[in-house]
Amino acid sequence: MKVYKDVFNGDELLSDSFPIKEDGVCYVVEGKYVTRGPVSIDIGANPAADDDTEEEGEEKAPVTVLNVVDAHRLVETSYDKKNYLGHIKAYLKRVSDKLAADGSDVRAWQQQAQEWVKGVVADFDSYRFYTGEQMDPESMVVLLKHGEDGKTPFLYYIRHGLRTESY
Repeated sequence: MKVYKDVFNGDELLSDSFPIKEDGVCYVVEGKYVTRGPVSIDIGANPAADDDTEEEGEEKAPVTVLNVVDAHRLVETSYDKKNYLGHIKAYLKRVSDKLAADGSDVRAWQQQAQEWVKGVVADFDSYRFYTGEQMDPESMVVLLKHGEDGKTPFLYYIRHGLRTESY
């Protein structure tokens, strides 16, 4: 199993348990909404006599979550356009510096990243934003956008902001 962690703070953001596609500067992951919560199975018993798991007056309702977000404990955050641009510029500079230190030619990557950011800003209101479990404001922000059908969620991760660990 491969786990993808943020290169700057080590937050686990993704794993290969989900189908990952490479798209320019990003990995794109198609998520699914799933229901989490108590499962009710009718076995014919008297629920009032057998139900000792719930406190009196307390009912636990199922919750619908996004599987990738839930599995990696991502935390939703919010940005306005100006704050996001400030964050992404600083973040991409940190990634570029890391790539340069590793001996990579960063000019082509920077051009691709700038084009990607322009596309995000042009459709800014369609995105939701997630951070890793530590909620580090200087680390990667994962973007979520629903597909053309309006239902299928896609998560976008900057590839060079992740390191891979195999287990």
